[in-house]
Formats: sequence, structure tokens, C-alpha cells
Amino acid sequence: MTRVRTAPLGLLALLLPSLAVASLVQSLGLAELTARAERIVVAQIVSAKSDWDSSGRSIHTRIEIKVEEAWKGSVAPDERMVIVQPGGTVGDIEMRVHGMPSFALGEKAVLFLAGQGAPRVVGLSQGKRPVHWDGTAKRWVAESAEHSAVVRRDAQGRLQPALPEPAMSLDELRERVRALVRP
Repeated sequence: MTRVRTAPLGLLALLLPSLAVASLVQSLGLAELTARAERIVVAQIVSAKSDWDSSGRSIHTRIEIKVEEAWKGSVAPDERMVIVQPGGTVGDIEMRVHGMPSFALGEKAVLFLAGQGAPRVVGLSQGKRPVHWDGTAKRWVAESAEHSAVVRRDAQGRLQPALPEPAMSLDELRERVRALVRP
């Protein structure tokens, strides 16, 4: 049986309802994701390995990616990068950080990245758009980002679930991002 350990923020949000909003993620549109990202790449997931941190109290995962295309930032095709994020599974213990993107070996995705050294995905799961081949339309499609923890404020200032942007062809997404990068 797998034991699950949640991130401290998630536990704090459950214990202190007045702080629960802090565990939610503000919705970011494509323009905001592009502006906040230092690098935007289409990449394939080469490996993902989870380990305990040096204190032995939390788990982090190192995701190695191989860049296929760079839409923003100085990244060469075939360059390998490592993303480090909290959460993962070590043995029979799993630590989940709600809102963090998940990665599968061999998966292809558009990634909005920020930070030097080991970059992070911008906007948590919003900064990862899985890509798949649509055999019927004969084109690559960029899916919408996972949005389960994403919220927006309505006109009265109340939090509402944010709707994900629709899936679009990889060519269309590339065009939109490059137009946002140019100005």
C-alpha cells in the first residue's frame, strides 16, 4: 500500500481555512506565461527520478528533457536540461504537490520555463502543454494545460475556477508565442 505525504502548504491550507486561497494558482493567459518564461521549448521527457531532499523530509523529482525546438531563450536543439520540482515517489512513499505538472517518460510537451540552473515550470501545471500527434488531421496538437488548481477572480472579486485554453495545433501555438516574443 502506498503512503501519501502532501506538501506542507497543502496541509497548512487544510488546517487553516483562512489561508486556503494561498494554495490555489492564479490563472495565467498565454501572454502572461510567455512574458514570465525565460525559455519556451518543445521537448521530450527523457527521464524522471525522485529522491529525498538532504533533510530527508520531502521528496523532489528531477525531470530530464531533450529540447526539440526553442521558441524563446537561448536553447539549442537536442540540448538536455533538468527541471527540479517538489513531489514524487520514493519506494512506497508518495509526496503530491497539487498544481504541479506531471511528466511521463517519452512524453512530448511545450514547456514555459524560468530560472537558471535547474529551471521550474512557470505557473505550475499551466506552463506545460502536452503534445500529441493527431493522425486524422495529420498534425501535432498542443493540449490545454491541466487546470484543476487554477482560479480567476470574477467582476465581484470572488474566486472562480478558471477555464483552460482550448487545444490547438502546435503550429498555431508556435505562431502565437512567437508573436508575443517579438515585440
